[in-house]
Amino acid sequence: MGDEIDIAASISKAAEARDHLLTNRLDQARECVACYKDTDMYAAMAYCNIGFMQAIMTFDRENIAQSLLDIDAAMQVINSYRHKDGMFSYLMSYVKNRDFSSFSEQEIHAELLYAETLLVRAVLTFAEDQDSLVSFVKGALKIKTCHSLYKELYASIAGNEAAKIADSSKGSRKIYTDEVIGGINMGWGAFLLGLSLLPPKILRLLEFVGLQGDKTLGHSLVVEAEKMDILRSFVAANGLLNYETIVLQFIKREEYNSQVVDGILSKYLERYPGSVTFGFYDGRRAVISGELDKAIELYDKCEQSPIDWIQVYHLCYWEKMWCYAMLLNWEQAASLANKLFKESKWSRTLFGYQYLSFKFMSDSESADLEQTATVVPKYQLKIGGKHLHIEKFAIRKARSFLSNDKFLCLPGVELLYVWRFIPLMSRDNKEKLLHMIETCLKDIENIVPYYTQHPLDDWFLCNLLLAVVTAELGDSEHALSLLRTALQSEDNIQVDHFYIPYAHFELGILYAKKGEYSQARAHLRYAKEFSNKVKSYSLENRLLFRIHSALSGLPE
Repeated sequence: MGDEIDIAASISKAAEARDHLLTNRLDQARECVACYKDTDMYAAMAYCNIGFMQAIMTFDRENIAQSLLDIDAAMQVINSYRHKDGMFSYLMSYVKNRDFSSFSEQEIHAELLYAETLLVRAVLTFAEDQDSLVSFVKGALKIKTCHSLYKELYASIAGNEAAKIADSSKGSRKIYTDEVIGGINMGWGAFLLGLSLLPPKILRLLEFVGLQGDKTLGHSLVVEAEKMDILRSFVAANGLLNYETIVLQFIKREEYNSQVVDGILSKYLERYPGSVTFGFYDGRRAVISGELDKAIELYDKCEQSPIDWIQVYHLCYWEKMWCYAMLLNWEQAASLANKLFKESKWSRTLFGYQYLSFKFMSDSESADLEQTATVVPKYQLKIGGKHLHIEKFAIRKARSFLSNDKFLCLPGVELLYVWRFIPLMSRDNKEKLLHMIETCLKDIENIVPYYTQHPLDDWFLCNLLLAVVTAELGDSEHALSLLRTALQSEDNIQVDHFYIPYAHFELGILYAKKGEYSQARAHLRYAKEFSNKVKSYSLENRLLFRIHSALSGLPE
């Protein structure tokens, strides 16, 4: 076992690194814990977390490799402070949860830190060997181990009132401090919340190996952890902001929880006024409120803040790109997509296709479009041995551009739809979008020969887009009519089969809004089971998430 350490002093060192981190001094954050990382478990965790952030932001193989070494070193330090079970206790742990009542304060903190480090290690494992399924299996096993540990900690400590009451009677000697309870709640709550978002097909498989979700309990536990004045509060705050302003908006377009979001941002922007982290989420709040010009100003402000790692700015470029696209300023959107394509390693395939799409919308004769479409497949990534669905979509569309005489049907508008940004546009810009789509429909009907070999696919896309925009402008009946008309020709789609389940999904949403739940359920289930009809189709996973969210929102 490692030497006894002062837990309060250890947490204080990590808190100093956190303060540097949230004031954009990332290198200083790492330096302030570097000399303690080989003996202090909180310093080791802080050090490897900062390296993990750099690896994820840069997606550089050298940074990933170094981060993995740092995480393994941290796990070794933390493991030295963990409780050493005897053989009988070890065997019994396979039958029932461990009894933590005999653990010291130091050992409880070590268990919590070990779970947190396992989760970080699992995430990075997926990116470690991008060409192998082995990394996927290794990452999944680490997540399962991490889930089991959090589950045990919650059941025995944070979720066990009797244990907490008994511990409180010890007064100043109590072990289950707010730091412990809050850390367990945050980790277990994040697991429950994240798993609750998964489609039933995936969730049933995970439940088979003991992983379960619970949206209500998960959310409340993370909120509770954020409200505590502990080291991990800022991690819980980041998780909640991400969930409310990004995840929910992507899966299910709905009002964000303003009480949670506004409360967190008010607190942290006052405490860390120049923080790029919370400044970014302030911009996201403006985006989902439809205040796009304000969002651009906030992202510009973030970019003006000095920071050690310029990759943080790429988040702002990404958001501003979509803001300009929603404002129909295709040229500016293309410029930012090109900036990401040249500077970021996250997904050059996607960034290249976004540049191609937005540039085509502003200048379809641009000389560099063909060259961009040619190089898009070159940068395709693998995560855990699997190609990203959005990159496969981008490559297929880029190849379609080259094979169809350098033409695509409203590619920028299609991207706005795929990423669910159309609802955030102003009414004026939605009306401009409507006119743009109607003009394209007329071209399909009147231009002979048409630009591509598959005019019906483009006609179907235009009707789908037209229905979405029409519904957003308040004419649900006309939107229903457009979708029904399009779906009469679904068997004639030749290439872009994914338009069909997406159209059924939109029909289901419209019927749900009308209160016709049986019709809604029928179309949503048709979309859900479409992969039985077509082996696979573009952007299937993101649609399954949305279908799951829509179906779970219907009354029984």
